[in-house]
Amino acid sequence: MTMIVPFIFILLFIQEKGDLYIIDISSPKYKPVKIQITPKDSSSNELSKLISRNLGVIGYFDVVRENGDIIIEVERTQNGFYFSSQDFFKVELKSDDTKAVADSFSNYLINKVSGIKTDIFGRKLFVLSNLDGKKEIYQLDFLSDKIEKIVSAKSFIPTFSVSPSGNKVAYTHYDGKNYRLYIADLRTQKIFSPVIKDGMFISPNFVSDNLLTLAWNSGNGSNIYMFDIASRSLSRITSGNTDISAKMLPDGERMIIVSGRAGLPQIYLRNVKGGEERIALSGRYNTSPDISPDGKKMAFAKLEGSRMNLYIYDFETKTEKPLVVDFGSSENPSWSKDGNFILFSSNRDGDYDIYITDRFGNFIKKVFDTPKDEFQAIFR
Repeated sequence: MTMIVPFIFILLFIQEKGDLYIIDISSPKYKPVKIQITPKDSSSNELSKLISRNLGVIGYFDVVRENGDIIIEVERTQNGFYFSSQDFFKVELKSDDTKAVADSFSNYLINKVSGIKTDIFGRKLFVLSNLDGKKEIYQLDFLSDKIEKIVSAKSFIPTFSVSPSGNKVAYTHYDGKNYRLYIADLRTQKIFSPVIKDGMFISPNFVSDNLLTLAWNSGNGSNIYMFDIASRSLSRITSGNTDISAKMLPDGERMIIVSGRAGLPQIYLRNVKGGEERIALSGRYNTSPDISPDGKKMAFAKLEGSRMNLYIYDFETKTEKPLVVDFGSSENPSWSKDGNFILFSSNRDGDYDIYITDRFGNFIKKVFDTPKDEFQAIFR
């Protein structure tokens, strides 16, 4: 395993004249902008291909070879690369790292076209996949074909979580008999099991780099606990014996809990100091919630018929709306760090692959596909 370096910083020199084609991504009637990337020299060919690949997975763009709404010329300079688009902008990125330049410019262009600020390209992507025949954890740069296994399994790993810094991975491992909690420290390349108690540990989720929520079944039912990695101490939060998982909201005062206390999984909102309520979601089976970075919304999976669909719940208005519906069985939504995009898994094409949409569900694009199943993905 290797230490994660989230970003490569490069110097940007920008000149802009006027506004670009701004699209209203909150409108269901917006049309993608046609982008044409034209390399002016052979040394810019690879960079142009990387940018085209990046923009091809974001539904705000149609990458075309001719007749683009926006034509961007790319050329090599002494210190990096220079981009120009008629009278709209001129950008020089001073770096020899082609992928870093492609990622930075792609983020910049999303902002120019849609008005949203994102750093989605250049992030690390952690994936739970059975690429080698068992559910194990991999990492790669978004987007990249270079994938690295960071956690192996003797049997399989049902769930995992990545710390806010991206330096630790918490996961449960099933060895054929027990579910045990493990922590992988990606800086020291060490893996250890921090819990000495017997029982079944499932669904770890990081609150901070040294604090987890998790469900522990000691033999009398499953309850939610806070777990301090450094002191290796467990503090019980619930006592209903049917709780499956929990995630803390950014305010540090509330958490959402998936529980089977109503018979089938439902989602509850709980104050850490006490008191909780079931979130009034439609449907008899709601699970796999993930909280937006600003804490205002929740993406979750709902069982409808024989498939799982994805919805967004607004904590302020207490309303829900569909995000991804009738797209195979869609599960495990996960927000990007900037709150603009959501990763999820779907078996639309027969096996489970990783897809991306924006927070409005405007588009669906596949971002990770192997001959095997990919069950979950997390940005860091």
